[in-house]
Amino acid sequence: MTTTPNLPAPDSTTPGTGPQDPADGDVLLAGRCETSGEYLAGVIAAGMLDHVGRPDRLPELLWPDADPAVVRAVWEAGLATGYRAGKLAAHPEWTGDGLNRLRAALYEAGYRGMGRLAARSAAVHQTHPARTVPNAVGHPADSETPGDRAAVRQLGGQP
Repeated sequence: MTTTPNLPAPDSTTPGTGPQDPADGDVLLAGRCETSGEYLAGVIAAGMLDHVGRPDRLPELLWPDADPAVVRAVWEAGLATGYRAGKLAAHPEWTGDGLNRLRAALYEAGYRGMGRLAARSAAVHQTHPARTVPNAVGHPADSETPGDRAAVRQLGGQP
């Protein structure tokens, strides 16, 4: 049976021995979780490729019981959609208002789940800082200062 030893009470006169803020450990542990997850995702991706033998066979791995021609058609449509979404996100005219307009269209057509996703993106949508492309959109982290990133890095985060 494992027991936890009784540790002495921290000496409040010695620096660094007082109670720590859980947020400090949270940032460090969250970074470790992300790094571990990325490592495992890479191992899984490599294992999938090893299983099918060639990258062009990966879509069929997702749906082994489906008609390979249908799987390929769906896969190609998904690739085209992803490429188009990437181009749209990079356009300076892509705004929170534009995302909300598309969210409304999705809701009206009965695509509630997709509409919720568009609404979430619109809610966190921000423009680039003034020092970059005028009216361009970006990620919320774009507004962080280098000092913010250094503090996270000190705690073991992955900015």
